[in-house]
Amino acid sequence: MLGFIAVAAPLAAGVAVELFIGLMVLSRGIMQFYYGIKVRHWGRRFGTYMGIGSLVVAALSVAVGGLLLINPIAGLKFLTLVVSMYLVIAGGFEMLHAIELGTVRGWPFLFLTGFVSVLLGVILWRQWPLSGQWAIGIMVGSSFILTGCSLAMLGIAARGLVSNGGDARVSS
Repeated sequence: MLGFIAVAAPLAAGVAVELFIGLMVLSRGIMQFYYGIKVRHWGRRFGTYMGIGSLVVAALSVAVGGLLLINPIAGLKFLTLVVSMYLVIAGGFEMLHAIELGTVRGWPFLFLTGFVSVLLGVILWRQWPLSGQWAIGIMVGSSFILTGCSLAMLGIAARGLVSNGGDARVSS
């Protein structure tokens, strides 16, 4: 049900995801800051640089997390841009990997997956910043729907196993 709600209201779902990510990044920054202050021994090789680096990462995490929580729409647009770049890069490498495996049976499916990823990334990128208002919500909602359907099918199959006395060989 949450998947259908997310697809029906993609902006609200996207903002919810973005706020969750902002809260996680802010929490990480606070914990990193505490760690940076409390730990006294940073090791022999890097010594104080590790302590300073820890505090810099903490400050950056607090700043980014705070900005994501203060302005969720801008954060959502940025998150969509990052996802589109990820899809293009990861899809490109999947296509190269498929070409590398050209003699292996099934390589066209890997190539197709990579091509679809690149295509989706380019579509998001070309629609950006407008896509920032709907893309994350649609992707999360679609994921929820597919996961829900998969779990429902698994439940139906498990119920068939139980009604069949636990025999894995279900006759049609």
